[in-house]
Parts: sequence; C-alpha cells; structure tokens
Amino acid sequence: MANILRHPRVRGAITVGAVAGGLVLTMATPAQADYNSPLYSTLKACNAARPSYVSSWTSPQACYPMYNWNGTKRIGYSFLVKTRY
Repeated sequence: MANILRHPRVRGAITVGAVAGGLVLTMATPAQADYNSPLYSTLKACNAARPSYVSSWTSPQACYPMYNWNGTKRIGYSFLVKTRY
C-alpha cells in the first residue's frame, strides 16, 4: 500500500476524494434533525444561550434540568433545538 501512495495521481485522487467528502458532510443541512444544546451549568446561562440558536431553520425549546445516570444529581441544563418545517 505504501508504494501505491508514492504515485502523484493516486495521492491526488485520494486527496480530491477526501476533500469532496468533507465538503459534502460539512455543507449538508440537517434534514429535520432535532438536537440537544450543549450542557450549561446554570439555568441563567442556558436561557442566555437560547437566542443564538434561533434561525430560519431552527427554534430552541425551553431549558430543562439534566441529571446524572441514575437521576440523583442535577448536572446542568440543556434545551432541545427543533427544526422548523
């Protein structure tokens, strides 16, 4: 495999393929994909971050507390970002 990569045309084809794949993945818009925001330490910080997620495609929902794996300790706040139809 190492000898194949010494050919400029093969290296060029691999590079072009990697760049094209990266462009497709980064420029694709989410197709009705709702997602959670990052975790914020306080409710005030969570509410302050919500306006930055408003766009023509998305709208943030209300902040809600996030708990650890067994539900005994609140670890922060998050909100759902919904895709508009």
